[in-house]
Amino acid sequence: MIRSLPRILAVLVNYGDEQINYLQQVVKELKGFSKYDVTVIVNSNMDLSIEGIDKVNVFELDDYQLLPQTCRKVIWENKNEFDIFIYGENDHLFLEKHIDNHIKYSKILPKTRISGLIQFEEDETGKYYPGYHLDFDWDFNSVEIYEDKVFAHFNNVHQATFILTKEQLIKIGKKINFCELVNDFELSVFELIIRKVKRKLGLNIPRHNIYSVKCKVNTDIFKYGGMKKLICISDFEDNLIHHLPNIYINGLKGRQKLRSDFNKMDNAIDELLKI
Repeated sequence: MIRSLPRILAVLVNYGDEQINYLQQVVKELKGFSKYDVTVIVNSNMDLSIEGIDKVNVFELDDYQLLPQTCRKVIWENKNEFDIFIYGENDHLFLEKHIDNHIKYSKILPKTRISGLIQFEEDETGKYYPGYHLDFDWDFNSVEIYEDKVFAHFNNVHQATFILTKEQLIKIGKKINFCELVNDFELSVFELIIRKVKRKLGLNIPRHNIYSVKCKVNTDIFKYGGMKKLICISDFEDNLIHHLPNIYINGLKGRQKLRSDFNKMDNAIDELLKI
């Protein structure tokens, strides 16, 4: 009896035609996976004719910042039909090893943990990490070891993507309404009082609303899904996902210059592995 391949549903978001070349590259890579049967659905504001896309859902919205959110609903509606679920923006390059690793790590991590990825960009000088900016950093008290793998928590959980097993998807769906963004935009009266007291005492006050509605499509998963996001730092290079435009290195196309170079990241990983 021939055993069928694990079924992946990849739901990608696309806006406009500016990044069609990246979307084509992402779809081609997904469809080239050898160990998985991959179905690709793209939620877009325009029709698309790209080889490898199985279905295009065209949306007309008043606010296209909410277009990425529609992807979570598609995933939830198909939760019984697939084994693994992927969400991604149209310019993040999933590799087959990302799926391999997620499955491998899910088998050794506690049910209260979930593996994730770190975004990178690169140019002729090396790799840069757009998520490693401002006060975002590694939690140097978060190192955990399972079997022969070393994991740690990076406190910027945004990665513009997520990978979930069916078990993880169902678990998250019991914690939050998977089809809607978690409403954490307004502070409660109690939270406002606490912040006011801390301000008077000169204590550090964490930033509020650090993730946009676009980012929250993935960050909700890691913040409210009941599983702490960990990065496997002993396999660090295998858990990086390429943001193909490489625009944050120098702040191109109106973007902020958000980056740390490979030296800062390498030094942090070395320090974590020594703990």
